[in-house]
Amino acid sequence: MADKRNRIVQYSAGLSAAFTFMFTGATLSWPSPAIPKFRSGEADLKITDEQTSWVVSLLSAGALPGCYIGQVLSEQAGRKRTFLISAVPGALGASIILFTKTPLLMCIARFLIGITTGSVAVVTMIYITEIADKEIRGALGMTVQVMNNLGGLLIYGIGPFVSYTVLNSIIVIIPVVFALLCLWLPESPYYHLKDGRVQAARKEFIFIKGRKDDKWVDEQLGIMNAHVKESMEDKTTARELFTNMKYRNCLYIVGGLKFLQYMTGILVIQSYLEEIFRQSSSVSGPRASIIYGFVQLGAGIGATFLSRWCRRRLLLLVSCVGVSIAMTVVGTYFYLQDVVKVTPEVLQSISMLPLVGLMLFNVLYALGVGNLPYVLQAELFPVNVKSVASSIATQFACVLSFLVTKFYLSFRNVFGHHSVFWGFACIGYAGVIFIYFFVPETGNKTLEEVQDNLKVDPLEAESLSDCIAHEDTTISKL
Repeated sequence: MADKRNRIVQYSAGLSAAFTFMFTGATLSWPSPAIPKFRSGEADLKITDEQTSWVVSLLSAGALPGCYIGQVLSEQAGRKRTFLISAVPGALGASIILFTKTPLLMCIARFLIGITTGSVAVVTMIYITEIADKEIRGALGMTVQVMNNLGGLLIYGIGPFVSYTVLNSIIVIIPVVFALLCLWLPESPYYHLKDGRVQAARKEFIFIKGRKDDKWVDEQLGIMNAHVKESMEDKTTARELFTNMKYRNCLYIVGGLKFLQYMTGILVIQSYLEEIFRQSSSVSGPRASIIYGFVQLGAGIGATFLSRWCRRRLLLLVSCVGVSIAMTVVGTYFYLQDVVKVTPEVLQSISMLPLVGLMLFNVLYALGVGNLPYVLQAELFPVNVKSVASSIATQFACVLSFLVTKFYLSFRNVFGHHSVFWGFACIGYAGVIFIYFFVPETGNKTLEEVQDNLKVDPLEAESLSDCIAHEDTTISKL
């Protein structure tokens, strides 16, 4: 174990890598102040609600190829170079939005930005989990959401009060900054070991861990190398993930967590926050958005510290229950306002419910559902399938993101705001059951220990194989 005083490289590298998610948070939150500027004419842009929904949702569509690009680059070029290359389409897309006044070009630009967010979503958590000691891996992983929240706060806090041009200029600057921060990053030792470069891995391992004790370094590197060799003996195709039992179970767990992460309301809130507040609370949209941004950032930071002392399954369970209750509260307000149509006096007395509900959602989401799926995504899979698995999981999340952001306005207009938020709540309540029965505990374990605990018992696997073979024989006879 590395001495705590020697973890400065791990903390610095982890935070630099996590900074890439500041761009994700900023671009996801960008529609919140941008849409009111569209409608007021400040953006000097003629755009319909349908076109707006495409502009918002195409970021998620662009993230789909971005995930594949991140997977390939991570395996072929390394984790560090993936960060640097990924900044290019994001900076290009943000620059197009800065200068265009055409909805079509804005859609193309958001698609390019999505390529960057998808690519960094695949590589960031892989990198952080591979360089961090087990004692700080969870906390460093949680900083991804902190940076995401920081990007959101930047846009919520500044966006409503500056011109459309200044708002877009901020988006352009962020990928340039994160590329500069990633220039110094050490490469992951696992990347070198995967390709048999033991000496290169040793050099990076010593730098990252901050220790030159040859005996300790050789012992730890030997354990890592043995697990990498064992993992690399297996196939690494996407098909193998779905057909091999030891991978398939992990894929189901991560897929379920991704479904919870993206289908409990976060993207609707981030993208349409100011619009939601304008239709509900007595607090003005811009001011409520700033409050939300600060609470979101504080919650993310608090969750980072909590992850050092609390079990991950407990954090996920508490988070999922809290998110569901919060969405129930917000849905109830809109039901009373839009369906029951309570008197103005009653409505005034409960006018703070949406703000309170969304703040509660904010805090509880950051506690677990918003952060830990990224951590578990990088922890559960062995190195031979990690990039492929992360890419598939993130692509699944992108599909969910696209569907939610594209059809939110249509669903709201047809079924009402209350149905949207109650739908998110129901997904959260179902998620509590899923986490309790299926999600394993990975806290305070090395990546090697996590893999050992997930290995399928040989007798159990043989028994299951016999059952499948028997069923196939029976079917063929029929």
